[in-house]
Amino acid sequence: MVDQGVAVVTGAGRGLGREIALRLSGQGLAVAAADIDASAEATAASIKETGGRAVGLRLDVRDAASIDAAFAAITDALGVPRALVNNAGIYPDNTLLDMPEASWDAVIDTNLKGTFLCAQRFARLRVGIGGGGAIVNLASTAAFSARVGAGHYGASKAGVVMLTRSMAQEWGPHGIRVNAVAPGLIEVAGPRVAPEYKQSFLPMIPLGRTGRPRDVADAVAFLISDAADFITGVLLPVDGGFLTGRPLVRSGST
Repeated sequence: MVDQGVAVVTGAGRGLGREIALRLSGQGLAVAAADIDASAEATAASIKETGGRAVGLRLDVRDAASIDAAFAAITDALGVPRALVNNAGIYPDNTLLDMPEASWDAVIDTNLKGTFLCAQRFARLRVGIGGGGAIVNLASTAAFSARVGAGHYGASKAGVVMLTRSMAQEWGPHGIRVNAVAPGLIEVAGPRVAPEYKQSFLPMIPLGRTGRPRDVADAVAFLISDAADFITGVLLPVDGGFLTGRPLVRSGST
């Protein structure tokens, strides 16, 4: 396996983050798997078992001091990262009328502020050594298609989309590419999607199935790779066509 540099993946202890970390390791990158709890250490252990280089560490993306400490530890253990995947995110259900302020703050702080703080720390490191590198932020189709109970989540992900474009503009002159992936309905290990929700969602997906974690991981791996060397500031939906619209047939049409 050829070492292609170091990638940091936040929220890497489970779900999409774990799949992304494993995929990037398979692509030849050393991986710093970070999460708010000890789950990232298991992801790192899995990578090492297959011959990859990895470190697992705790990171609270809402806290700048925690981010500084994590990036210092990553640089000491693996070297200066050349890629960052801002995957850490939360998505509690709260209708807007009943939403506690604490729930709004937790979602915005984790999903949007956390993306900003981690990307800023990464970019400062890269600029300090002459530039270059790639960032992939995890947005969501919820940034463009509202869902009851997810007002705070959709707002946070819409913010991630615009933040991605701003980063691409400001950091492009330093050779840092910044893109975003917008997953649709992806089934991951752990809490299952309610069957009734899945059945109501499927007719809106032209490809007729829910997404798999590897679908998202493959998109992230592409955007980080040299194959995407002239791509920055884009949002790549991984949604089976969900954002193309709704399958509404006009009455009397042929």
